Amino acid sequence: MSPESKRRKRKPTGRGAGAPPGPDQIVARTVQVAARELERVPDALQAELYVSEMLGAWWGLFIVDDDPEVVFGEAVVAYAGSRKRTGALALLRCIAVLGTERQRAQAAAAADALAARGVAEPAWVEDLGAERVTMTWAYGDVYGDQTTVLLGVDRAGVEHGVAVLVDHTLGGIAKDAFVTADPVETLDDLRELADGAGVWLRELSHEEAGGMLAPALAATDAAVEPPVNEDFPPFRALANARARLVPAPPPQPAPTVDAEQRHRIVEEFLASDAGRDLPAGARACIELIVDFGADVDRGQPLRVSPAKTERFLFGWLPEQPDPGDAVLAALNETLPAWADWAGARVGLPAEALAELREIIDEMTTAFDEDDGIAPGGAPADVYIAGVDLDGLDAYGLRDLIERRFFAMPFGTAKIGDEYFAHLDPSDPDDRAVLIRGEHPEYHDAPADPDPDVVGGVNPRLHVAVHEIVANQLWDDDPPEAWQAAQRLLESGMDRHDALHAIGEVLVTHLHGVLTGRGPTNVAAYVTALKELG
Repeated sequence: MSPESKRRKRKPTGRGAGAPPGPDQIVARTVQVAARELERVPDALQAELYVSEMLGAWWGLFIVDDDPEVVFGEAVVAYAGSRKRTGALALLRCIAVLGTERQRAQAAAAADALAARGVAEPAWVEDLGAERVTMTWAYGDVYGDQTTVLLGVDRAGVEHGVAVLVDHTLGGIAKDAFVTADPVETLDDLRELADGAGVWLRELSHEEAGGMLAPALAATDAAVEPPVNEDFPPFRALANARARLVPAPPPQPAPTVDAEQRHRIVEEFLASDAGRDLPAGARACIELIVDFGADVDRGQPLRVSPAKTERFLFGWLPEQPDPGDAVLAALNETLPAWADWAGARVGLPAEALAELREIIDEMTTAFDEDDGIAPGGAPADVYIAGVDLDGLDAYGLRDLIERRFFAMPFGTAKIGDEYFAHLDPSDPDDRAVLIRGEHPEYHDAPADPDPDVVGGVNPRLHVAVHEIVANQLWDDDPPEAWQAAQRLLESGMDRHDALHAIGEVLVTHLHGVLTGRGPTNVAAYVTALKELG
């Protein structure tokens, strides 16, 4: 048979040249590679680390009208259950420990079925499920910004540890996690850290550890694109599995601070030595600070810290209705005075108070130099820039502004330690900076020629897709993008998820032009937009 005849008889793949692989191909390849690797690992912990990283590859992905834990996770379980191979059985045993609740049940049943068919299991499988927690510790900063919980675990006489970083300023999410082969050595390192000012360390009961870990890990899973560190997704599944070893009390709602309590705090501060001689606008300024602490910082209006102040000044305040020049002018004096008073009320050590005062002085100076980073985002006139208003009626003008505001509602950005004020969303270059500012977890990626995947996402491609969608919406080209966005918003989806839904359609049909590795289909893209939502 000639080479030409062989090529003619080859079965089609069902995918166009240069098209990305579909879920079925990804699942099959994932199981094949995992089975091969798990047949070579020496022990249960190495196997769990491998599978935890695998499960983290699709954690946090956004799929329109579907769940990646079903599309990928449960599909991996089903495919592995069909493979009569030791590595496939080992994969199922690990997922039965590390997966979601549904995946654990499905994997356990599939693994038992394979074992009943005579598939051999690696010797280390018998160690899975034999873990017990031997120690629970926590350390954190005195301001209450972050707490790290360390679990020491024994399994078949071999120790390992799992540590989870909880970020209280970001709503109590689990932001990072890592695994250590020697938890005792790690604890010794923490003791050295705690010898310095501003850090504490204490032993926890199992219930206390569970009370910290369970809500933090759940909050991360519930958040849309939580700003986790890049090492979190690979260790997330293993951290969840170890957290399930300690009892967790029922979730407690965040404390509420009613209007009367907020008013009383404001009056007490203004009547104190710290608050008596402040400039006009101080009252309104303090009311904003107290509201921020009560509403955003989980009912903690008196907690003061560097991270909380930064979020208030450069994240929350610019999004509020314009408080007026008097309030902005009072910030420089009011914030330090409030930090001194509230910090003393909650018992911050003198060294921590002094350090906080220095940091706040630097922040308010930066805020003042940026002209206050105008609250409310960009000026309204940028949304009609370059438009012939004579051709628009009132409804057309309203639609234009709503569309462009949806594309980019911000006029300021923070990238790393740098603040950008007075950016113009109508300028494509400024718009690109604003879009980068919306993705703090990817700030370093655009400068990296070969960025790693972060949380299952290629950072450069993700930001590039967001920018393309925003540009299409700004220019109303194609108009189907805005029509799709409106339908998605009407269905209850928020702006961020709607942008991602449009971006997913964009990647599907314009993948070639985005990567430079294949053809594009603009007509199919427009057709898909018409069906979206």
